[in-house]
Amino acid sequence: MNQPPPDPHWRAPREGYPYPGTPGAGGRPGPAGPEERLYPLATWWSRVLARAVDMVVVALPALLVALLLALVWLGALNLLGGSGDGPRRYGYFLAVTFFVLYTGYETLAVARWQQTLGKRLVGVKVAPAAGAGRLGPVPVAALTVRAALFGLPVLLFALPSVPQWAALMVVVLLTGGMAAWDRPNQQGIHDKIAGTVVLDVR
Repeated sequence: MNQPPPDPHWRAPREGYPYPGTPGAGGRPGPAGPEERLYPLATWWSRVLARAVDMVVVALPALLVALLLALVWLGALNLLGGSGDGPRRYGYFLAVTFFVLYTGYETLAVARWQQTLGKRLVGVKVAPAAGAGRLGPVPVAALTVRAALFGLPVLLFALPSVPQWAALMVVVLLTGGMAAWDRPNQQGIHDKIAGTVVLDVR
C-alpha cells in the first residue's frame, strides 16, 4: 500500500511542550533550533533571583561612580567658597547613577543576548510575548522602557517631594508583584508595556 507523505507541520511532544521540526528519516521530525523551540514561562522565584544578581552587579560600580561625582561636587563647592550637604548629595548622585547604569546595562545585555548576567545564571531569557513561547528579538526602545521601570524606585529616592516608600511599593507591586499573579503570561507592568515574557531556557 502507498503511504501518504509525512506532514511537514507535524509537531512532536518534548518534555510536555511541543516543538516544530523538519521530517527526517522515516518521517520523524528533526531537532528544532533554539529560535524554534517552545519554552515554558520562567518561575517567579527564578526571576527574583536573577534580578537580585543584576542589582548587585550594577550597585558596585554605581557606588564608586557616585562617590567620585560627590567628591568632585564638594571639591568644586570648596573652590567656589560655598558649602553643601555631602551625604545628601551623595544619595542623589547614587540614585541617578544607579538608574542610568541599570537601564543601560539591562537594555544592552537583553538586546544582545536576550539575558543579563543574572538571567544567564538562572537560565532564563526575555522573549516577545507574540512569540508564544519562542525566542526572538525585542525592539531596543521597548527594552529600554522595560529596564527603566525597574530602576525607577531607586530614582524616586532622589526626589524629595515624592513620598518615596509609597512610590517604591507601587512600582515593586506593578513590576515584580504583578508578575507573580498575572495569568496566563506572568507579566509585570514592564512586560506588558514592552510586550515581553520571560522564558525558562534550561
